[in-house]
Amino acid sequence: MDEKRIKEIMNDPEFRRQVAEATKRGKEELERLPKAASARFDANSKRVVLDLINGVTLMVPTDLIQGLQTDDAAALSDFTLMAHGTQIQWNTLDVQFYVESLLTGVFGTAKWMSGLKEHLSEIGRKGGRSTSAAKKAASAENGKKGGRPRKSA
Repeated sequence: MDEKRIKEIMNDPEFRRQVAEATKRGKEELERLPKAASARFDANSKRVVLDLINGVTLMVPTDLIQGLQTDDAAALSDFTLMAHGTQIQWNTLDVQFYVESLLTGVFGTAKWMSGLKEHLSEIGRKGGRSTSAAKKAASAENGKKGGRPRKSA
């Protein structure tokens, strides 16, 4: 596109109106989005720790976040808060997330989340099948009370 055509577009009243509206919507969205004031990687617990501007601290295990399955602490520590703290980007790993997504428990694509849900369910099943003296004692106590209540139809 030549320079003359660009100037015509830039001076078009409809174009200027649309730019003003888009700018206003962008500012409103930026106000609405949760923002991190700071972030750090805790290598001991393998968690990303986000301190939000409202005083809330969010800690998310990196193994739950799509693209962060690595033991490379340097790569997990190499991130930047962007867009006024509304986004976090891991530079070495080329992974980006909205702070809002992490707050709402969205740690990846729908396919990733589906696999994560299955993985967490399997962990729960294994825990439920485990046996211990404490579990046997609790089961015996519940048996004295009539056992597990029956499900109503």
